[in-house]
Amino acid sequence: MNKQIDIDNSLIGAAGVHFVVSELSLRGLIALPTTRNTAGIDVVVASQDGSRYATLQVKSSKNKVSFWPISKRYEQLCGKNIYYVFVRYLKKEKCFEAFLEPSEKVVEQVKRNLEENKRGGYKEWAPCWALPKDEKELNRVQQQWLDF
Repeated sequence: MNKQIDIDNSLIGAAGVHFVVSELSLRGLIALPTTRNTAGIDVVVASQDGSRYATLQVKSSKNKVSFWPISKRYEQLCGKNIYYVFVRYLKKEKCFEAFLEPSEKVVEQVKRNLEENKRGGYKEWAPCWALPKDEKELNRVQQQWLDF
């Protein structure tokens, strides 16, 4: 039963969402996935007393990638309580790894990257968020997930 199969991207996305929900539930938060194929928000999360809440956009990969494509509607998915969770599967460890970034910072990075590509004369690609190259910044987005 341990046969290697090619997994559909929609299943990887669902696995990433359920990983996020599971991890947050284990931290004592109420975390609920939205209905499949709901545009935008993937997870609604709140403290048990309802005093804190957030909505999460989850981006998942079955590989150890360093960047994730995001929706072209990224500017609409931006606000005070909106976060992105970037999830990638580590095959050797057989587990997911996650990074968290507030939506404002995601939008800021995506706009900066698109502008740099435009100035460089590169073809316009789908908007993407990339892991920070700086180790301190990389640790920050890892820690934000752990502290969420």
